[in-house]
Amino acid sequence: TVTGSRIIRDGYAAPTPVTVAPVADLQQTTPSSLSDALNKLPEFSGSITQNSNSNSTTGVNGNFLNLRGLGPSRTLVLMNGRRVPPTSYNGTVDTNTLPQLLMQRVEVVTGGASAIYGSDAVGGVVNFILDTKFTGFKGVAQSGVSTYGDAPSSRVGFAAGAPAFGAGHVLFSYEHSSQAGLNQADRSYTASDPGYTGTGTASNPYTLNNNLRLAATTYGGYITSGPLKGQQFVGGGTLAPFTPGVATGSSNLQIGGDGASYYGMQMLKPVQTDQLFGRFDYDLDHSMSAYVQVSAGWSQTSFTSSSNVVNTTVYGNNAYLPASVQAIVGPNGSFSMSSLLQNLALDGQVKQNTQDITASAGLQGKFLKDAFSWDIYYAHGEGLTHSVSVDNINTSHLYAALDAVKTPSGSIVCNVSTTAYASLYPGCVPLNIFGVGNESPAALSYIFQNTSWQARNQMDDVSATISGSAFDNWAGPVSLASNVEWRSLRLDETTNANPTIPPTLTGLRTTWTSTGIGSGSSTPTNPFLYGTVAPQHGEESVWEVSLETLVPLLKDRPFARSLDLDAAVRYTDYSVTGSAQTWKVGLNYQPVSDLRFRATQSHDIRAPNLYELFQSPTFGTTTITDPHTGQTGTVMSEAVGNPNLKPEVADTLTAGVIYSPSWFSGFRLSLDYYDINITNVVSTTTGLGGSPTTALANCEGSGGTSSQCLAIVRPLPFSNTSPANFPTLILTESINLSKQYNRGVDLEASYRFDLAQVRQGLPGRIDTRMIVNYAPDQVIITNPGAIPTNAAGNGVATTRFTATFGYELGSFKASWQTTYSGPHHRGTGALGQIFADDVLPAVVTHDLGLSYRFKTDGHNLQAFMSVNNVFNQAPQISPLVTAQPGQTSPAVGDTKGRYFTAGVRFSF
Repeated sequence: TVTGSRIIRDGYAAPTPVTVAPVADLQQTTPSSLSDALNKLPEFSGSITQNSNSNSTTGVNGNFLNLRGLGPSRTLVLMNGRRVPPTSYNGTVDTNTLPQLLMQRVEVVTGGASAIYGSDAVGGVVNFILDTKFTGFKGVAQSGVSTYGDAPSSRVGFAAGAPAFGAGHVLFSYEHSSQAGLNQADRSYTASDPGYTGTGTASNPYTLNNNLRLAATTYGGYITSGPLKGQQFVGGGTLAPFTPGVATGSSNLQIGGDGASYYGMQMLKPVQTDQLFGRFDYDLDHSMSAYVQVSAGWSQTSFTSSSNVVNTTVYGNNAYLPASVQAIVGPNGSFSMSSLLQNLALDGQVKQNTQDITASAGLQGKFLKDAFSWDIYYAHGEGLTHSVSVDNINTSHLYAALDAVKTPSGSIVCNVSTTAYASLYPGCVPLNIFGVGNESPAALSYIFQNTSWQARNQMDDVSATISGSAFDNWAGPVSLASNVEWRSLRLDETTNANPTIPPTLTGLRTTWTSTGIGSGSSTPTNPFLYGTVAPQHGEESVWEVSLETLVPLLKDRPFARSLDLDAAVRYTDYSVTGSAQTWKVGLNYQPVSDLRFRATQSHDIRAPNLYELFQSPTFGTTTITDPHTGQTGTVMSEAVGNPNLKPEVADTLTAGVIYSPSWFSGFRLSLDYYDINITNVVSTTTGLGGSPTTALANCEGSGGTSSQCLAIVRPLPFSNTSPANFPTLILTESINLSKQYNRGVDLEASYRFDLAQVRQGLPGRIDTRMIVNYAPDQVIITNPGAIPTNAAGNGVATTRFTATFGYELGSFKASWQTTYSGPHHRGTGALGQIFADDVLPAVVTHDLGLSYRFKTDGHNLQAFMSVNNVFNQAPQISPLVTAQPGQTSPAVGDTKGRYFTAGVRFSF
C-alpha cells in the first residue's frame, strides 16, 4: 500500500513524491516521539510543538505537524490511510496521541492529494502505518535530562498482540510521557531581557538590545502626569526619584534604568501525555474481515502569561498615598500612574487539558476472484479542550478596589462602598498598588477570579472504497479505485466569562486611563484583564465521491520499460462553504531500469474549519507601537470567525527523477521540483502569523490599501496621522486572502552497503541518507495589487537538510544525524522592515544515537542512549518586535540544549 493512492498494486511506484520513514530509524536519534523526529526532516517547517512559544499567551498542548510551512491545518494526518479526527478545537491533530509503539513506519506525501483523500491535503499527507498484526509483548522505558540538569523527561509504554477466538486478533497499547518546561530565565540567551527597539525604517532600524526596560512603567508605579511626574513608588509605597536608562530608537524602551521588564515567561511549556489503544479484528472467511478499534489520548500543559501594564488614575485622597504625596496632589487632585504589578500577574498558570477519543469499526474484503478489494468503515471522533486561567482579574472589581479612601473612623474602604452604588460591588476590598508587594491577600482575593472555557469538537465519518484491476490493455492491467465519504463536524464552546458582556462600572470614579488595560477607548470594555472567549457553536457536513485510475500506456518497449498514467477526480459538497472539484493527473515514465521520471499536476482544496468559520469574539489586549501616529499604547484586540469564508484552492505541480543505478548497488537518488499556488487563502486580517506588528507595518507600507488595514480600527480617517488616530481595536478576523505560493526543490539520496564491499574483512554495515529542501519562494500576496512578501530568506531559511550516517555491527548500532537550517535575513513578514543586524547565521545541530540488542532469560532487549544537540548549539531566539521587552519566541533549534536520553526497549 503506497500513500498517495487508493490503488493497491504490487510494485506500483507513485508519481507523487513519498518519503518513507521507518520507526526504527526515527527513534534511533530522537526517542522522545515520532513527531519530534519527523520535525527534523526538512519537509516539515513551523510545526507547533511545546517549543513553539510566542509570548506565553497561547496554549500549545501537543505536536501538530506542518508540511512546507503551510500550516498544520493544510497537512492531512492519516492512520492506515484513514483520516484521523481532529483532536483540537481548531481542526488539527495532535500526533503525540497516536499509538506510537504499534507504528511500523510513517509515509509523507509532499504534494497535493485532495483528489485522493479530500480536504486539507494541500501541503501534503502524513500517514502513520500501524502494525495491525503484531503478536507478542513489547515496551519501552526511558528518561532524559538536559546538560544543565533541568527539563527532565520520561516515557513508559507497552504493547501486546495475540490471536483470539480462532480467526481473531487483538491489540492493545498504553503509553505515558512527560516533558518538564523551561523558563526564559533558565538560559543565558533569554535571561538578559532581550528585545528590539526602533521602528524598522532606514533611519531607525530595528536594533537588538539586552537589558531592556520600559521607559515609563515600573513595578511599584511610575507617575506619568501631575506635579510629581517622573517619580516612582518603591518598597512599602514611598516616593523616590526614577533613574532613566539609556535612550533607544523606541521612545517607550530604554536600556537599563529603573523601568520594568516582562518576566516569568516560559520558553518550553511542560506537557504530559497518556495514550491508550485497543483493536480487535476477525477474519469472517477467506475474503472478508471485520475490525473495531478505540484510540484515546489525554494531554495537559500549563503556561505562564506575563503581567500586563496597568495604567490608572489615582486621586489625591487615596488612603494608601503617603501624607507627603497627598499634600502635594491635594484632596481634589489626581495623577496618572503606570505599573507592571508582579502580584497582579496570572498566578503563573493557565492550565489546559485536552482529551480525545476515536472509535471506529469496519469491514473489508475481496470479490470477483480477488480482483477487487473493498473497504467500508465508520469512525466517531471527539476532542475536548478545557482551559482555566488561574487568578484572572475581574475588571470591575479591580477598578473599584483601586479607589481607596478613609472613612471618618479612619478605616480604609473602597470609595464606591461609601456611595449609593455599594450594592453593585459587594465585599469590595481596597487595593494598595503603591510600591512592590503591598497588595493584601483579601484585596487580591477580591479581584481574582478563575475563568475557563471548554471546546468540544466532534466528527462522524463514513467511508467506502472499492479498488482493483478492471481489465487488461496492451500494457497491462488497468486499475480503478472509487471512494464515497460522508463527514459531519460539530464544534461547541462554553465559557464562564463571556467577553461580550461589558464590565459593571456604574458609580465608580474613573480609575482607568485611555491607555488602560482593556480600554481601546476611554472606557474599559473587557470584563477581565486577561483574554477570555465567548460561547460558540458551528456545524457542517460534507459529501464526497472520487474516482481514480491507473492506466499502463507502455510496457517493455525500447526506451520505455514502463509508462503509466495515474488520474483521479473528486467532487465535494460542503453544507456551509459550498461545492468544489479536485483532480490530479500524473505520469510515471521509466525509460530504463535504472531511471524513472515522475510528474503530477493536481487541483486541491482546503475547506475552512469550524473554528475559522464560527469563532465567537475572543477579547484580549496587546501593546503596540503604531507607525502611523508614532504612539505606543495598549489596545483591545478581538479575534472572530467568518461564516462567509470559501474553500482555499491550490494548484500543485511536482516533477522529478529517481535514479537507482544497477552498477552502484544500494544507492538511490531522487530530485523533485514542486510549485504550490494557493488562492483564497484562509488567514486573518492580521496575517498568517497573526501579528499586530505585521499588520500595522503592511497597512502603513501600502498607504492604507492593504487588506491588513481591516485589522486596524481607528477613530479617524487613515489620512490623519495625529496621536488622536491611535487604533482603538486590533481586529483579527478570518478572511480569504488573495494568494500564496511556495516553490522549491527536494533532494533525497541514500546509500547502504557492507564495509566488506570496500575492503574485504571490514566488519559492519553503513547506512547513509540525506534529505535536502531548497525553497526560495514562500510568498504571500495579501490582496490584488499588493506587493508580495517572501518569507523565504526573510524570517525563514531557504535551505534545510537532514543527513544521517549509521553503522551497524551485529547487535550494535550507532547513528549520527546532522540537521541544518541555513542563514537568512531577520524578518517579520511585513513590508519594508529594516534590521540593523540583518542576517541570522545558520543553525547546525548534531544528534547521536547508540543501541545494543541482547537477550536475558529468552527476552529480547535493546539498551539505547541518545545525545541530542551534541555540541550544545544555542537556538535562534527572536525577541518579538513589540513594545514588550523580555518576550521572546524560539525560532530555529532546541531550547533545551544538549540533551541526554537513556532507556531500554524489550520484547518477547
